[in-house]
Amino acid sequence: MKQILCKWFSIVFTSMTIFTVTIIPVYAKIDSYMPYYALYTEPSHNGTYTRYIILRKFKYDSVLSYLYVNPDTLNTGILKHPQGSIAKDSFENIIHKCSNTQYAKLYLEALHKSKRTLNAGITHFNTNGIVITFDLCPSKRPIDSDFFSKFIKLNAHQHPIPVTICISGTWLLKHPEDFEWLKRLASTGKLDITWVNHSFTHFYSRKLPVKKNFMLKEGTSVSREVLQNEVCMLEHGIIPSVFFRFPGLISSQKIYEKVMGYGLIPLGADAWLAKGNYPVTGSIVLVHPNGNEKKGTRILLQLFQSGKLHNVVPLTAHSEIASYKSHVKLQLNNTYRIKDSL
Repeated sequence: MKQILCKWFSIVFTSMTIFTVTIIPVYAKIDSYMPYYALYTEPSHNGTYTRYIILRKFKYDSVLSYLYVNPDTLNTGILKHPQGSIAKDSFENIIHKCSNTQYAKLYLEALHKSKRTLNAGITHFNTNGIVITFDLCPSKRPIDSDFFSKFIKLNAHQHPIPVTICISGTWLLKHPEDFEWLKRLASTGKLDITWVNHSFTHFYSRKLPVKKNFMLKEGTSVSREVLQNEVCMLEHGIIPSVFFRFPGLISSQKIYEKVMGYGLIPLGADAWLAKGNYPVTGSIVLVHPNGNEKKGTRILLQLFQSGKLHNVVPLTAHSEIASYKSHVKLQLNNTYRIKDSL
């Protein structure tokens, strides 16, 4: 009897197959996504009011929702079931009404930085620290997790570490496990991530000159690059900030102004480490931890190891920028009045 039982258990266990169970995240469904500009005023418990700027309107799992920004803090969020008042207005009027806010000041400054093909937009902040930005352009390689682990360890005194991740839709869709890993770094308190729109497709061809490459490629739909990537981000559980980083830091004045027409602030960088730009106080540092640019991530780690870099500040923590002038006047042309929707 003992021999029979042993034989039976042997047959059962040798015939069993071990399956690895993958938990697939459940994402929201975004519909009817479109630009929508309004001021939202919400009463607080102490009798005061908080003012927000609404930038988008959409259906979030069939619920009417809005993407908003707090113009004083630059923090963005999703508004459902509003408890205050929504006053639709032109974007130009809203900027005038909020002219003393951080958002309006940055927007006005960026408005006058549109003429450069390379690195147009905000490139430096008036702050005592540095802003770290990670670009996730399309890549066949996995994310450089070893770099992130070392980066987090070197900044153990500052958890969560404020970082800005500029994400393209193509990268997100092709690297779902890496993306979820990044989200876990945020949810476990290791990173404090500001998510920046880096375009949906992030087209690039080595065969094309700069003036016909990236978003300057003939036939590029700016609305698709901007809005579809925002939808992609929202559907995957992250909230876009009010910043936009051009692929390759390349733009034309026409495309730049179209992007700003969606209420977005173009974000450049004065310290692209792999290009030999050395960071100083107030720098916006750029590296690519998508596996394509080991030089930049290596230099960044060396700067932290040597103590030359130590004070990392959030992208949304700046009361002013170095070259802002209070007398800058807003002048919007028809390019900014875009009514595209998805």
